[in-house]
Amino acid sequence: MTPGLRVGESLTISEDALRWRLPPDPAAGRADPALGGFITELSLDSTACAGLDPQQRRRIRERVAGFHRTGDVTVSNTDGVITVKVDWVIEYPESARVARERLAAVLRDALAP
Repeated sequence: MTPGLRVGESLTISEDALRWRLPPDPAAGRADPALGGFITELSLDSTACAGLDPQQRRRIRERVAGFHRTGDVTVSNTDGVITVKVDWVIEYPESARVARERLAAVLRDALAP
């Protein structure tokens, strides 16, 4: 298991702070898109994350858009809970890697001076 989500040189978010919602059966491969498909979801409650100081929490809450979609990946911010959803088009475990990378990038951008 990865020791945490590396956001930058001096910031790594603990795995305990991350919440996953994975496909019901990742080994089954792709689902039929007409049935809704698979979605891999990774969330971070920035308001409760012990690894963030108050200023970082505020920046994330204020700077991450409420909703943004790029291809098969959506990012949302609901009261400081940042959620990355990777649509069924990308198979698991690749979707988990994409979700981690996108969350780290979103946090890096939000925390930039």
